[in-house]
Amino acid sequence: MNSIKRTILNIFYLMPWKLWGPCYTLLFGERKDLHKFRKSRTGKRTYIDPSVRILGWENVVIGDNTVLSEDVWLNINHRKEGHTRIIIGNNCHIGIRNFFSSGPLISIKDYCFTGIDCHFLGCGHIIESPFVPYIASGLTEGAKIEIGVNCWLTTSVTVHQGVSIGHGSIIGARSVVHESIPPFSIAVGNPCKVIKRFDLEKMKWIDAKNWTDGQESMIPTENEYKEILKEEYQDISPAIISTGKRFGWL
Repeated sequence: MNSIKRTILNIFYLMPWKLWGPCYTLLFGERKDLHKFRKSRTGKRTYIDPSVRILGWENVVIGDNTVLSEDVWLNINHRKEGHTRIIIGNNCHIGIRNFFSSGPLISIKDYCFTGIDCHFLGCGHIIESPFVPYIASGLTEGAKIEIGVNCWLTTSVTVHQGVSIGHGSIIGARSVVHESIPPFSIAVGNPCKVIKRFDLEKMKWIDAKNWTDGQESMIPTENEYKEILKEEYQDISPAIISTGKRFGWL
């Protein structure tokens, strides 16, 4: 944060708190140059609900034909010029009240779909001593989170730092993902465990206990999988109607 902005914020602290928001918006809010900059960080036909909160726009990239729903919060913890910390790909739907707290990187790849109240926790507060207020203790470096192509995270899924979820996978409601999930999996629970894998020979989900190395070898690479999806589903209409209350009742 530059010295001028810091000085202005220090002045804010001397004012009644009810004036903080309006004054901050007046000084730093939506201006033509900011709007142009933000557009440069998003792709074509992408919709970002007006209620979305993004702290650290210069470290965010959002692809084409993607939706960020009501009350999504992207929080860049380690803001450095030229360092992308959150990438959301093409044809993604990010559900209502999703929260992203980035460490080195949170990568959401193409065709991903997240339900309401999903959380991506890429770093945390330093907890070396209880004699330091945690709100002032600083942040850990954290670790990368990677969500593969065409993953579906259902309702209230929490993904912790250092985790990858393989392409084509589904994570069940209220799951807490502490460890990486292989491609073409259905995983549930806290801690999240794989219960099914997709058998490409039988073309159906099977019990993970019956999975073999031969079945593993049949899984396409992520790039191969993405190309299959792109060929079959070139025109996906984003579900803007489900992004929040602004679109009213059907």
